[in-house]
Amino acid sequence: MNIHQVSVSYVQEQDRLMIRINGKEGGELRAWLTRRLALALLPVLDKTAADQTRKAATPEGAATSLDEQRGQLLTSFQKEAALRSGDFETPYFDQPGPPADVAVGPEPLLLTEVKVTPVGNGQLRLQLFEKLPGQATVRDFQVMMDAQLSNGLLHLLHQGVKRSQWLAVPTAAAPPSDDALALVQDTAPDTEPADLTPDLARPKYLN
Repeated sequence: MNIHQVSVSYVQEQDRLMIRINGKEGGELRAWLTRRLALALLPVLDKTAADQTRKAATPEGAATSLDEQRGQLLTSFQKEAALRSGDFETPYFDQPGPPADVAVGPEPLLLTEVKVTPVGNGQLRLQLFEKLPGQATVRDFQVMMDAQLSNGLLHLLHQGVKRSQWLAVPTAAAPPSDDALALVQDTAPDTEPADLTPDLARPKYLN
């Protein structure tokens, strides 16, 4: 799928994040992200996106003896550059026609597992799965993301979690749903967040 836009919005009635991805060739993929899975995914995606950004900014064969602080500054600079080059102002465009992946069907996936895999060409493969009890077949789709897109998606997810107030005190009321942010580029019941400590093992699974 040749990604054109990505949207992440908080839906108060569902208390979930809705991820929408449309392609330049038309069609749309949609998935629900629960609180548990969203809060488990963020630190993993933070780590892998930072590693992806650092590798994209470092020429192959370059000296590896730079001190850690310089590496962190470079990664931060490249991340900011990737975000500045994204378009977060253009409204998300509803794509007419069938879903981008006909096998997935028109209904959003209720995500139960996410797999994040760095690949050799500097991209991240994001695989999204719906594996529900009694379900005849697993529904899933995958997208490939370069450093700009992965950092943009990460930014949108952080914004969605902020709107949800999932990290606020338990008595805080959830805010009204806002319009989805758009990034343009050419389940199981909710529970407490998973105790996930991201590491450098590849690929990474969340479930």
